[in-house]
Amino acid sequence: MPYQEKNGKWRATKMIAGKRKTKHFATKAEAKKWEARQSSEDWQKEEETPTVCWIDFLTACLDHAKERFSTRTFNEKKLAFKRALAVIPARQAVEKTTVAQAMEIMRSVARTSSGNAANKARKNLCAAWEWGKLMYGLSPVNPFKEALRMPADATPRYVPPEEDFWKVYDACERQSDRVLLLFLLHTGARIQEAFRLVWSDVDFERRQIRLGTRKTASRGMEYAWIPMTGELMDALEEHKINSRTLNVFVSQAGKPMTHRQHFMKQACERAGVQPFGFHGIRHLTATILAHAGLDLPSVQAILRHHNPTTTARYIQSLGVQPNKLDVIFSDKKRSAKVSSFSASE
Repeated sequence: MPYQEKNGKWRATKMIAGKRKTKHFATKAEAKKWEARQSSEDWQKEEETPTVCWIDFLTACLDHAKERFSTRTFNEKKLAFKRALAVIPARQAVEKTTVAQAMEIMRSVARTSSGNAANKARKNLCAAWEWGKLMYGLSPVNPFKEALRMPADATPRYVPPEEDFWKVYDACERQSDRVLLLFLLHTGARIQEAFRLVWSDVDFERRQIRLGTRKTASRGMEYAWIPMTGELMDALEEHKINSRTLNVFVSQAGKPMTHRQHFMKQACERAGVQPFGFHGIRHLTATILAHAGLDLPSVQAILRHHNPTTTARYIQSLGVQPNKLDVIFSDKKRSAKVSSFSASE
């Protein structure tokens, strides 16, 4: 028989074959219903098939993601999980999830946001289920993988014209920011790779730069050496003269950079060009290399894509020519000149 505790909640208790279970409820009626529903058969099934509910499962997924992924990826997963819980009961056993429920989540996201957002949620929930197969022994049948993608409009990433890049380059107020932009253009590096760069990663003698990324299957740091153009080497050598830190790119306070949230937007406004971001420069690098006739494996090596199809999405057509980065990046039409670099900010 349920009884009320000091905190106002009702405690239900059930004893079957010497085993005792108890649970709290807001009302006495709910507690009595729970007691009446308990049976030895249900308890036996629970013991044979351990289950995890969605709220606990997704919380564990987020804890895992926080340790292994970037803040941006973590927030993307968090949003997808929040949208899932708007459809699936938080206390429902994960194993009981159906393809129909997976489709309902996607429809819900498509209605409130877009087809692209729905497909992104599907991707993250599908990955969560795959992780759950390892950690919780979930069914091999992934309901989110079985669910059909929602119709979505293609939204190609904006790649700035090369002239606009140099306008932004010239509009930079700090010389170190110009070096950063030149570095991104000549290496195709991701911005976080630039922020992590330390001087020991720059080999002036062999004209190489070592870049580290966590965009790998193991999520551990993976390094690769890529060639350094003569123009970039001269720029970095002069930049190093004024450097007093281990990191190559630092803030005005002399601390390692972790983000430049409004830098590109403000620089584009000063230059009077359509806004583009740091990753747009990476796409521009791929475009320049492709137009110069660099072969696909060489472009893939510079961009450090594990899958050549990823590189192919960056560029539409490639010729086959020798890998001559200095020739590609020293076109006389480009306005940046190393001689214009000033030793002072």
